[in-house]
Amino acid sequence: MKAFVKVVPILVIIGLSFRVAYSKSLAESLMKLGGNPPVITHSFASEKLSHGDIWKIYLEAEDPDGDMRTMVYSIEGASKHHLKSLVIKKDDREKLLGYLEGFFSSPATAIAEWTELTLTLYIRDKRGNTSNKVVFPLALTRGINQGLPPPPFDRGELKGLGVFWVKLFRPLE
Repeated sequence: MKAFVKVVPILVIIGLSFRVAYSKSLAESLMKLGGNPPVITHSFASEKLSHGDIWKIYLEAEDPDGDMRTMVYSIEGASKHHLKSLVIKKDDREKLLGYLEGFFSSPATAIAEWTELTLTLYIRDKRGNTSNKVVFPLALTRGINQGLPPPPFDRGELKGLGVFWVKLFRPLE
């Protein structure tokens, strides 16, 4: 009986220390599974664009885990555009700085001047975490130059991050 009294507290202490160590390693594993979400730190796009011009959307983003996977975007307005995504190149998965190019197409008389669109964009990593969303309003018109982007997009050569196409149509009235 005395041996049992001595062994039980020792087993309880060993069991508790194993449980604490197991819980800590389980928490660490779960943290690694969830990881850190990407963060869009800076963004810019002109709010007006001439018909036929290429719309440049400037982005700077980072992810400490280095596992950014896709840029997910949707366009609302005179477009049949649902949620789409662009794959982020391997070299840009920890930190990206560059621009997307948007091309618009429509029948010659389909779109009225001052057509308004809204692009919403976020980044998803390989674990499914999502970044903050950025929203870019756009009015299509005539005779507008996009101008130069603000810092940090005005320094040196920027990398093209991808291209997206938008087919525009005249909304039913």
